[in-house]
Amino acid sequence: MQQNTILGIDPGTKQMGLAIICDRQLVSFGVHTLRNGHRPHDVIGQARRIVLAAIEEYGPQIVAIEKPYALPTKRAALLSVIDQELRGRAEDLGLRVVELTPEEIREAVVGNPRATKIDVAENLAAGDFPQLADLVPKRPARAALGLRPRDKYWLHMFDALGLAVAARVSADMMNTAPPHSART
Repeated sequence: MQQNTILGIDPGTKQMGLAIICDRQLVSFGVHTLRNGHRPHDVIGQARRIVLAAIEEYGPQIVAIEKPYALPTKRAALLSVIDQELRGRAEDLGLRVVELTPEEIREAVVGNPRATKIDVAENLAAGDFPQLADLVPKRPARAALGLRPRDKYWLHMFDALGLAVAARVSADMMNTAPPHSART
């Protein structure tokens, strides 16, 4: 079976998480802060440059992008455009693009489409990526207190890693599916 390098992207308008995996090995991960300029295309251009640099450096065969929710806000509209731009550039380069909803990612990683972001992070660190355990956010003593900015920051990377893992699971299922045979 061929090993695929997968680039997981958690797009955002302020921070964008990236994770690159090859089979079950974490190759690279990070969170990139996008500086909001005077025009929306400033953010789109930054996101494009970051993703194209990762594609050039790591040569993924699959690009997994979190599918944004269609909400009636300016920020959601910008996120949708960022998603379209990143997907378009990856397709232009001949890469396979997989778009997954947050629920599909949670189902693939945790087995529960209603899992929290922290559940996903804990599952990833407890499984194939123990080196990330120190970056998993600590659950607040009271939910109303919320997470610290540092913890929210790393959740973008865990979202991207969850995407890459979910895309790997999807690719593995496609590669191991029995060939379709015609009935006689």
